[in-house]
Amino acid sequence: MKQIWVFGGTFAGMSGEEMRAVSERNGASGVWLALESWGLDATMLLAVLGVFLIWGLVRPWGQVFPRWTPFLRGRRVPRRLPLTPALVGAATLAPYGVLGLGYLILVSLDVLTMPRGDFPTSGDALLVAWIGITAFAVYGCALTAASCSYWSRTRRRSSPRQR
Repeated sequence: MKQIWVFGGTFAGMSGEEMRAVSERNGASGVWLALESWGLDATMLLAVLGVFLIWGLVRPWGQVFPRWTPFLRGRRVPRRLPLTPALVGAATLAPYGVLGLGYLILVSLDVLTMPRGDFPTSGDALLVAWIGITAFAVYGCALTAASCSYWSRTRRRSSPRQR
């Protein structure tokens, strides 16, 4: 969607120039507007960090990643350090996405209405909402599964002598 706007196309009844004009009208900074002109914004940059986090949770290199950081080098680092951002993300994104999908289903069935916001029609706003909320739901649920997997692989197992 954002790449379509960057390359001059129209999506959901809006062009990239119109989207940047909305951001400018809403008080976006020059840095924000420059990033938007390249198809990047906070959600895109956070998504890149999120993909790195998920890969770190499911790949073996993620269990040693905290030791790579210069300020932690030489110190005893808990293996569960990546779980903090993962659990915060899972606890916020999964419910937001899943509940949002429920809302969008009700809007699609005409049980509820959706305001059009800055889009030409409420149908255009609904299309963009489906894309965004589905991404939040899928990522939140994937982050939950990856966190559970990481947690089970890094927890300390008690030996028979410790029991």
